[in-house]
Amino acid sequence: MVMWVLIALLLAGCNREDPHSKVIRMGSFPNITHVQALVARNMARHGEGWFERYLPGYRFEWYTYNAGPSAMEAIFGRTVDLTYVGPSPAINAYAVSAGREVRLLAGAVNGGAALMVSPGFSPEGPADFRHKRVATPQLGNTQDVSCRAWLAKNGLHCTLEGSGDCRVMPTPNAMQLQLMQQGELDACWTVEPWVSRLEEKAGAKVFVQEPGVVTTVLAGRVAWLRAHPAEAKALQKAHSELTQWIIDHPAEAKDRVLEELNALTQSNLDRSIVESAWKRLTLTDQVDVPGLEQFVRDAQSADLLDRVPPINDMIYRDNL
Repeated sequence: MVMWVLIALLLAGCNREDPHSKVIRMGSFPNITHVQALVARNMARHGEGWFERYLPGYRFEWYTYNAGPSAMEAIFGRTVDLTYVGPSPAINAYAVSAGREVRLLAGAVNGGAALMVSPGFSPEGPADFRHKRVATPQLGNTQDVSCRAWLAKNGLHCTLEGSGDCRVMPTPNAMQLQLMQQGELDACWTVEPWVSRLEEKAGAKVFVQEPGVVTTVLAGRVAWLRAHPAEAKALQKAHSELTQWIIDHPAEAKDRVLEELNALTQSNLDRSIVESAWKRLTLTDQVDVPGLEQFVRDAQSADLLDRVPPINDMIYRDNL
């Protein structure tokens, strides 16, 4: 992945940013932990665009990704301008580009991720995960880093090749439920709504849950931010006020999230899944710098990251 990102970075340098563009391209995932994006996309679907109110005359294009590394590849390839994403892929992109390509505009969601164990697996402690099969959404995504770091802290060494004390298997969220039902997985470190789906549909149980951990942030390309400072400030305000609107209107927000998830995934998600997932989320617009620094240490302990520029410099400021 790193080699691809470096190539994309070089190619991106060949393209000039258009400061007059009236199209803003945003990325997000079909996860409840991307609640602000889901609500905004649903409002736009009904002709009630939230971000559009703050930037009249601009058109927003939304792109869907299944995990953070893919979204950051889109940032490097300049196919999106901003994206909701997990902290670990954003930090990795920041490090790979020596701090030149990525900035964080806001926090979005804390919590909503968990290590789930199958109904046939009843561990008493971390040592019981030895020789077990544990799924994560994608190599290098936030839950993958959390999983590998947790295993390492508890004395279990898992290599990137899948060998070692246990096997960590990057597996798309949508496939985890079926594989666990078939007995092909012992555990999954995943994110909502998949946590609640594994509970309800596969009988899985929560083994590790970190409610205060950063799950989603809003990241942007430095070149776009530099060319569009007024638009970036307006988007920060829009995101902040949308976050508060969701907190103040949970019933309507849940309706919109459910409708949008079903539209994006072409599924028929139960309302009970959204209700269950909602209890695990903490919405915010603040960037948790100490939390991000912990992700740096976790990624380094999992051999997924080397040197990282100061995290404070990753926070977007007007004087880019």
